[in-house]
Amino acid sequence: MQRLSSSVGNTPLIPIRNENSTVWGKAELMNPGGSVKDRMATYILNDAEDRKLIKKGDTLIEATSGNTGISFAMLAAERGYKMKIIMPSNMSEERKKIFDFYGAELIEVGAGDFDGAIELRDTLAKENDYFNCNQFHNLLNIEAHYKITGPEIYKNFRKESGDNSFPDVIIMGTGTGGTIMGVGKFLREIWPIVRIVAVEPAESPVMSGGESGLHGIQGIGDGSKFLVDLDFIDEVVTVKTEDAKDRARELSKNGIFVGVSSGANVLAAEKWLKDNNKQNAITILCDRGERYFSCL
Repeated sequence: MQRLSSSVGNTPLIPIRNENSTVWGKAELMNPGGSVKDRMATYILNDAEDRKLIKKGDTLIEATSGNTGISFAMLAAERGYKMKIIMPSNMSEERKKIFDFYGAELIEVGAGDFDGAIELRDTLAKENDYFNCNQFHNLLNIEAHYKITGPEIYKNFRKESGDNSFPDVIIMGTGTGGTIMGVGKFLREIWPIVRIVAVEPAESPVMSGGESGLHGIQGIGDGSKFLVDLDFIDEVVTVKTEDAKDRARELSKNGIFVGVSSGANVLAAEKWLKDNNKQNAITILCDRGERYFSCL
């Protein structure tokens, strides 16, 4: 059956060129739900439907900083499920309004309290027999990007840059860690020397060994490593919230209207290429800029 979620994926790889280097951004803002999270959410629900774990009228539940909730809310509306979303209160107002339009129920917890959101999700799922989408610990999250996103990026890159070119680094922010682990594993099998670099907020440098803290790069730095295997990651770099916002604004002036996490990804990639005297980085343009008006 043809439905909107059938259009998830096959997004373009856009070159963001500087004087001596190029950041290749996978334009995930072009997914139906507006973010990279459409891929993982669709993959998880398709699997649950194939295994007959859920049926029309059932309730799904997820903890999120926003984009995953939007993706699951879209899919629930499309497929006839009920959707409950647990989210820290300091996420953008645009996200909350999108949930409402899709017909999802939002339950808010304290600002920055992702652990509390996850705990409440697990409790409600168990007590009420809701389907727990479980993005932070679900290995299907990694599998979706290993089997689909990674191969897409490989084909995109070879088509756009030529068969003899190769990326020097795969660099992106981590929320659950599913994207960097899945994409990174697939592309490292093809390009064994490619560097894998994780990006996190300077205000919440958990993977760098620091403390969790409030920040404004929604979608990454959610307070834990979750699916990230730090033995697989070559390097972790940090980006300040205001610097990420500034880079997102600059990208919009060049016709690429993306959110703050995309600004962080591009900025980190540009700095890494310059510092290491390299030419090509691959990153993710995570989502659309419209859901950040109240933050920017």
